[in-house]
This record gives sequence, structure tokens and C-alpha cells, in this order.
Amino acid sequence: MILRRFVARSVLAFVAIFASMPLSAQQLDVIRGVITGPDSIVIAGARVTATSLSGNVNRNARTDTKGRFTITFPGGEGDYFITVTALGFSPKRFEVKRTADQEILIADTRMSRAVTQLDEVRVVGDRTRTTRDDRTPDISGSERSVNNTNVGAAQAGDLAAMAASLPGVQLVPGQEGDPSGFSVLGLTPDQNNTTLNGQNFGGANLPRDAGVSSSLVTTPYDVSRGGFSGAQFSLRTPSGSNFTSRSTSLNLDAPALQFTDRAARALGQEYTNASLGGLIAGPLVLDKAFYNLSYQLGRRSNDFRTLLNTDADGFLATGIAPDSVRRVLDVLQRQGIPLSSASNPQNRLSDQGSLFGTINLAPPGSRLGQAFTFASNASWNRTTPASGSITELPAHSGDRTNWNGGLALRHSAYFSSGILTETNVNVNGSRNYGTPFFELPSGTVRVNSPLADGTNGVRAFSFGGSPFLATSSRNTSAGVLNTLSWFTRDNKHRLKFTSELRRDGFSQDQTFNRLGSFSFNSLADLEAGRAVSFTRQLAPRVRDGSQLIAALSLGDAYRRSPNLQLQYGVRLDANRFDRGPTENPDIERLFGARNGAVPNRLYVSPRLGFSWTYGTAPQIAGFEGAVRGPRAVVRGGVGMFQNTPQATLLGSALDNTGLPGAVQQLGCFGATAPVPQW
Repeated sequence: MILRRFVARSVLAFVAIFASMPLSAQQLDVIRGVITGPDSIVIAGARVTATSLSGNVNRNARTDTKGRFTITFPGGEGDYFITVTALGFSPKRFEVKRTADQEILIADTRMSRAVTQLDEVRVVGDRTRTTRDDRTPDISGSERSVNNTNVGAAQAGDLAAMAASLPGVQLVPGQEGDPSGFSVLGLTPDQNNTTLNGQNFGGANLPRDAGVSSSLVTTPYDVSRGGFSGAQFSLRTPSGSNFTSRSTSLNLDAPALQFTDRAARALGQEYTNASLGGLIAGPLVLDKAFYNLSYQLGRRSNDFRTLLNTDADGFLATGIAPDSVRRVLDVLQRQGIPLSSASNPQNRLSDQGSLFGTINLAPPGSRLGQAFTFASNASWNRTTPASGSITELPAHSGDRTNWNGGLALRHSAYFSSGILTETNVNVNGSRNYGTPFFELPSGTVRVNSPLADGTNGVRAFSFGGSPFLATSSRNTSAGVLNTLSWFTRDNKHRLKFTSELRRDGFSQDQTFNRLGSFSFNSLADLEAGRAVSFTRQLAPRVRDGSQLIAALSLGDAYRRSPNLQLQYGVRLDANRFDRGPTENPDIERLFGARNGAVPNRLYVSPRLGFSWTYGTAPQIAGFEGAVRGPRAVVRGGVGMFQNTPQATLLGSALDNTGLPGAVQQLGCFGATAPVPQW
């Protein structure tokens, strides 16, 4: 069955936020202004320098004949010191800061004439360094900062765990070594998306010391952000810093540091964890080129509790009588069924490693404001055994390995005509595969255990080989994203046109249960070889496919007044699969529906939002020219948010057509079930 999740949500909300400066959704800050002198005479040729507070990076501009200037800061933080110098005028220094979702930071100022004009003197000395990093959210107010400190050290860098640290977000743990996900508004994890610098990101984790900022948004009114109906997890690389940073983190955990009871210890809940991470960052060339590299290596280990090594406390805690386990093992051994694998693992090991790095090139005096960012990421993890419980034998498991990697290039440039272009190109790839310990049929037997309190516990015990771990998948993604912005001369409008094209592809081998599975109703039936059922998949389930995804959006950020911001626009998303399932005429004849139809659709998402600032915050300015934020921000709006289908959506439909060449299952029940030959 083809399932397409389409969610449209309308939101009308008013939120008052007092003295709060959360994370900015901006990828690139635009600072514009007009420099005037006494009697409002414009000053041409004035030198304007913007300095980022967290990285102490400078970008320069000169005012034109009308006293106007523009400075762009890729990956900006929304808070800058502006220094203006002009011959014959006293220097002026002040702060500009995004306080309520402004698309353009306004830096208009009036200079006074110098009382005494001195000869030019060059002074060399250390600059005062400030390390603040205040950021603000999308105009909707639904964007929330996500921080590594919100989760335990062992989960730092796990994007799903970090997202689930926020209210209203639920963690969806991965099964058998697969990556975890998260749910918003009750939707499945595939209704969310993760972006790096605004473009699709295929990874599930980063080094915990990675130099990125992250946030989660559910209802952005910026139509350039889309492709999800649940939430968007946004990762942003920094613009660079003139400060050199070196850091190392070591996370160690041991059972002696954990508080557990007897049942938890008997079930192998205690674990040992060791993880080493680090960050190196700084300038390659001051104010021009920067690097940022982070890494993490780790291993987690806990007791692998199975039917062979769990003690009586562990069995009783789960409603299993220890003497029932002894009878099960005795019968299995007499049937010649292997009880353990060749390695006979006593511990479950999870090894992982990840690497993330960026290089930023941003010439400070470029008239076009050009900047380049190159980002790369890679991660690997392996879990062995990938599955298992106290009702299984060690042989009934295997290994699971995941690989992921990506490359991204970002370019931005500002033209004197008031046009800003931002372009992203990226490629991502991942591989997931499993290896069972034994190539054997799978078996389950139902056992009734009489317990000491007079009750009975019925449990299914598993043995033989794993029917699920001999599977693999590959996913690839490549795309390009461009955003064109036009700024009006009065700085009241920022018209933004976004276009995106992406190709997602996959190949899967989902051959489950290829050697068959036997089910037994009792130990007596197992000993006699009387299976109640036998099922087996006859044909391999190997499939591949791809889809093209395109998006267009046109929006406007309108500064109606210094206190009122409006944001509105419309977004179009479209997808097209390269092929669908083979048509089965019998399905259309019997059910009146075509099985070959695929969800190639066009999705329209209109949005309108506003933010209104009220009053002035009561705090005293820390220095002359410092920005005083508003007393409160009121936000609201209405919009539609929807995702496009994932490329893997058609995977099951491609080989479940009911035709002779499609997936075929064999099922034998009762007396027709064969006698197993272990």
C-alpha cells in the first residue's frame, strides 16, 4: 500500500517574550544604513566597519555618493559593533542587534564634525575582545535553540536526542542499530527534515564539540523554509572567528557510577562508555579565511544477556521460571540447534566515530560581499550484537553497521544594485547493512512457565538464525539551492525568491526471512519436530528508485515600522518519481484502483506572519551606543506546512505487485508444515 502523509496546519498564536534573545534563523546577515552629518548632509566615502561580537571578525564598506552602505555577514550572529570614520568628522561606534526577527539590520547614524582635525596617526595595539553570541528566531516565535547541554554527555551530538530535549518533541529510538528519530505533533519521524546551512542534511549525528548552532522550528513564516510537516532541525556553520580555539572532551561512564536495582543489573542495564572528542578552530588569515574541525570516537559496552547467561533474578523479573529455561536449552541442544555463535559474545558493543569540518573564505573588503563555505561530514557506527534479549539465544543475532557522509559548498555575493545571491550545492550518501551470526532458519517456541506466586508466565523463546539482519540499503542525495534577495532603498522590503532542485535515490535489499521461520506451540512439539507454521520469502526483495524534488518560493519581509515586521509569501513544492510499480490489471479489475499510481504532486503553501515589539527593556545600556531590546515581542500568523514524500516511500510497493515476478511468500500451517532439519 502506498502511504502518503500530508499534513496542513493553520496556526494563529500570540506569544509575548520578555527579555529573551533566542537563536537566529538567518543564514546571512545584511547590515544597511545611511551616514549623514550635521543638517542631514550625506557623507560619501565614509569607512564603515562591522565587527562580530563572538568571532571579532571585521567586514568593511564605503558609503556611496548618497551616503548609503551595505555589509553582508555570512553565517551572521545578529549582533555587531559598527565603527564609522570619515575625514573631518569624529569617529562613531555603536551596536546593531536583531531584537525582533528583522531581515535587515539598520545602521543609520549621524556624525558630528571634529572639533580639532589632527594629522593622521597610526596606532597599533591589541583589540578588546568580546565573546557574546545572542541570536533570535524566525518571526513565528516557534524556533527554539537546541543545545548539547540539554542531553547527557553520552547523547551529545545525537540530533534526535537533542531535538527530543525540547517540550513537545518525542524521541523515537532506532531498532537493531538503526539511527533514532523524533516525533512532533504525533507525526512519524519521516515527516521532519534536517538541514545544514538551509539544505538537506543526511546525517543523524555530529561530534558533540562540533562548531555549529542548531535550532528546531515547527511553523516558520519564511516560505524559503519548507519540505516538512512536523519540524525542521536546522544546523548552521559559523562564519569564522579570529580567535583560536582548542578543546578536548572525554566522557567516561562505568557501572560503579550508576544507580540500579538487582533486576536491572541482572538484565544488563548497566553499561561502560568511553568517548573522546575535540575541536580545533581559528583563522587561516585574519578577517579573511577560517577553519573549524571537530571529531569524536567512542565505544559503549554492556552485558549481553541471553538465555545462556541471565541469572535467576533476571528471568523472574520478566516472568520466566528458571527451570523452564533449563528445559528449553536441553531440548534445543538435543535437536542440534547451535546455542551460541562462533565468537560467543558476552558484551554488546557499540562503536562510533564522526568528523565535521568547515573552511570559510570571506574577504573583509570585498565590494560584492562574496563569501565561500566548504563543509564536510562523515560518521560511522557499528553495533554487535545488533539485537537480542533474555528470551533469545546469542546465535539469533548479528551485526549492524551504518555509514554516512556529505560535502557542501556555499557561496554568497552582494551586488550594488541591491541584489543578494546565496547558492548551496551538496551531496550526501549513506549505507546501512547487517550480517547475521548464522545462516539458519529462525525458530520460536511458546513456553508456559509456572511461577512461585502461583501465576503462569507465557513467553516466546527465539533460536536459530536471525530472519531480519541480512538486509542492506544505500541512499544518495544531490541538490542545488539558490536564494535571490532584493532590498529596497528605504530598507522596508526584502523580496526573497528561492529555487531548489534535488535528486534522491535509493537501493535496498530487504530480503527478510529467506531461510524460513518455524513456530512451535510447546516444547513437546519442538522436541517432536511438529511446527504449527512455517513461513518463508521465496524471491529476493532487491529494489531501487529515485525521485526529483523541486521547490520555488516568493516571499517578502516588510518592515512596516521599526516596531512592526510582516512576513508573507507562497511556496510551491513538487516531486516526481522516476518510475512506479508494474501495473497489475487484476488489481484494477477487482478493486477499481491502479497499483501503478505514484504520488507525483504539486504542493502549495501560503503563509503570513507578523511580529510587533513593545516598549524598551528596563536594563541599563552597558556602553554608549548599546542596543536596548524591547520589553516584549508579540507574534502571530497563519500558514500551511507540508512535506514531500521520501524517495524510499515506494520501496515496498515496487516488489509487492501480486505479479509472478514480485515478492512471493510461502506459508505452511498445521500438518502441512515441514519437519525442520537444523
